[in-house]
Amino acid sequence: MTVIQSSTVIDVQNASYCIVIYASGNWRSLSLPNGIGILGRWSLLCSIDLELRPSDRHNTPPVAIMISPRFIPVGISQTIIVPTMDADNDQVRCRFANTTAECASVCPPNSLPIGTIMFPNCTLLITGSNVADWYAVAIVIEDFIDSTASLPLSTIPVQFLINVQQKSSCPYRPLLTGPTTSSDQCIGIKVGTSFNIELIAENFCPNSTIIKDIAILSFRFLTKTPIVQNTTALWSVLLTWTPAAVQVGSQILCAIAIDSDNVQSNQYCMSFIVAVERVPSCPGQIIPTTVDPTTLTTADYITSTIADSTTPTTVDYTTASEYTDEYVLSI
Repeated sequence: MTVIQSSTVIDVQNASYCIVIYASGNWRSLSLPNGIGILGRWSLLCSIDLELRPSDRHNTPPVAIMISPRFIPVGISQTIIVPTMDADNDQVRCRFANTTAECASVCPPNSLPIGTIMFPNCTLLITGSNVADWYAVAIVIEDFIDSTASLPLSTIPVQFLINVQQKSSCPYRPLLTGPTTSSDQCIGIKVGTSFNIELIAENFCPNSTIIKDIAILSFRFLTKTPIVQNTTALWSVLLTWTPAAVQVGSQILCAIAIDSDNVQSNQYCMSFIVAVERVPSCPGQIIPTTVDPTTLTTADYITSTIADSTTPTTVDYTTASEYTDEYVLSI
C-alpha cells in the first residue's frame, strides 16, 4: 500500500496571522467516545503566523506525518512516536487537540482509553481496551521560537486511527530498516536529482509468517516496486524519488511493514530538505523512533471509559505542511 499526500494551496494576502479550518465527516465507525459509531465528524485547525522572524524570514512550520491506521495488541501498553521536522530548528511540542475547531467529535479525553498520554516530545502512550476497538487520535504540533516561549509560531494538526488487534502467537514484530542508520538523520537533496531508497523488512517469527506488505506514506513523485522476498527472513521494496520544484522545503517519508498475522513493524521514517540551486544542509530534525525515558516528564493524560468494539470500514489521515512561500494543508 502506498498513500500519497494531496494538497490544497491557500493564497493569503495582507494578513499577519490567520487560521485555516477544514471541517467535514465522517470518521469510520469508532469505539470512543461512547456511542459515537459512524457519526464522528473531523475538524482540522492550522494557524499561520506571517510576521517576520528576528532573522527577517517568514516562519517555516513543522512537518509531521503518521501512518494510519496503527495496529496495537490488546491490553499491552504501546509507544507511538509522531515523526516531526522543523526546517528552522525551532522547538517542536505536541499536545492533544482540545477544541471543537481542532478535533470536532474526537476530542480527548473521551475519544481515547483511560491512561492514554501525549508527551510534549510527540510520544503517545496508549493501551487498547478491547479487540477490534477503533480510536481516532487528534494531535496538535506546534513550533516555538525557544524553550521559554509560550505562544506557538504555528499550529499543525495530525489525526490518525488506531485499531486494537488480538495478540499474536509470535512475540516478535517485524523490523523495518532503510539507508539511514538513525531516524534523526536528515538528507539534503537537490531538485531534479533522482534518489533511491531500499527498505528492508526482517521477520523473526516462524517460517509460516511472511511479510505481506511494506506500506508507504509519502510525498508526490515517488514510485515503489512490488515487494520482493530476498531470503527466508528478508523482504524489500525499492523507492525512487525525483523531487520537483514544488517540493522545496521539508519533506518526511514514513513506512511500516506488515506481516501475515497483521502485526506491524516499527515505523521507519526519513526526513529531507529540498533546494533548487544546491544540495542543502538540514537545520531541523525528526523526533527519534526510540524513547528516552528521561524526557517523559510533562504530559496530557486521558481519563475516560471504553465502549463496545466495532468493525472497520475506512481510513482517514490528515497532516499539514509547507513548501517555499505557500502554506499547504494536506489531507
